[in-house]
Amino acid sequence: MQYIGVFVLLFLQNIFIFAQKQENLIPNGSFEVYQECPDEYGWFRIGGVAHWKATPPDCTPDYFHECSSKFSPQNNTCGKIIPQEGKGFLGLIIRVGHSPIQSTDELFYREHVQVRLKEPLKHRNRYIFTMHLSLAEYACYAVSKIGVLFTKNPILINDKFSAKPQIELNFIDTKGSWVKVTDTLVAEGGEEYLTLGEFASFSKKDIRKVDENPAYEKMFSYHRAYYFFDNLSLHWLDVLPEPLLGEPPIPPFKLTAPAFTGIEKPWQLEPTEFGYLEPNKPIVLNNVLFEFGKSVLLEESKYELNKLVRIMNEFKDIHIVISGHTDEIGEPMKNLKLSEDRAKAVYDYLISQGITEKRLYYTGYGSSKPLSSNKTAEGRKKNRRVEFYVVGDE
Repeated sequence: MQYIGVFVLLFLQNIFIFAQKQENLIPNGSFEVYQECPDEYGWFRIGGVAHWKATPPDCTPDYFHECSSKFSPQNNTCGKIIPQEGKGFLGLIIRVGHSPIQSTDELFYREHVQVRLKEPLKHRNRYIFTMHLSLAEYACYAVSKIGVLFTKNPILINDKFSAKPQIELNFIDTKGSWVKVTDTLVAEGGEEYLTLGEFASFSKKDIRKVDENPAYEKMFSYHRAYYFFDNLSLHWLDVLPEPLLGEPPIPPFKLTAPAFTGIEKPWQLEPTEFGYLEPNKPIVLNNVLFEFGKSVLLEESKYELNKLVRIMNEFKDIHIVISGHTDEIGEPMKNLKLSEDRAKAVYDYLISQGITEKRLYYTGYGSSKPLSSNKTAEGRKKNRRVEFYVVGDE
């Protein structure tokens, strides 16, 4: 039994590695396939990069490639950077900070690109999205709310368009190197198009000046929040169970006696502070709380944990498994590690109270066993928990 945690961790790690080996559902995600070498701005608008198109059709996203003399990664009017992968990458005006020619129209300009995925996304399937981006060297503005929007049909961006993308970033102002962004999304089903850009309404643009260098004032990207993008990928990860239709019982333990068979153990015959215990039936440890994003137990958790200590002291023959769980926000492997660390924190506390190691086992499941929907704050709160169950005696 001591190997339960190790086995589960290795199993889920293999799932993650398996997902990474799946086919990238974004065609030409590294922008390596092109029609001709770029020699002017707006190469995506004229269909110069395979599978990708500009939206709206009259915007002019740029293409940089080592084959070009004017638009190479090391020689262009936006900024120098080595491609994150391969020889080419994308350049987008996300927002305009100011207009040198005092044009109001220019202040409302922004660019997006769109691609059709290799296959539609499937309902309740979870996918890992990754991309790399960098603020252009000569740009003196940065923005938040760069996003990735997945839709069932192609969309046309106009000056009135706004949407809430499935993936949305905070401020990115790193220059000269690539920032890797990784996130997961749960598909509604049927999403077949990916659009990259910024989707807030024009009145809510979030832009700030970050690096004003007069030496770059004549450069194309200077008065704009101009970003480079490279190496986009979308891989299948797993399938999530359907959310529970009803609310879990509160408190989540059995208050009435089960139908006895005559072969019950002593710990099954009378209610405990957690109600009646049944073999392999998880019980949520309510009010076991941790520091945000960490596995450090808060002081108020001891009241609940001491109930478990008393049960373990009363029934000397029981063994328990402690399991940690998270919501699905964040990276799957980080969630898995956090869930196991929190289960171990409970394990360590019980040992500190005199419970022997041989009676305790712990493991983490990440977000793979939700109690409720992860689409609401209340549901995510229920899913962030530590449970235990009795596995029997020797």
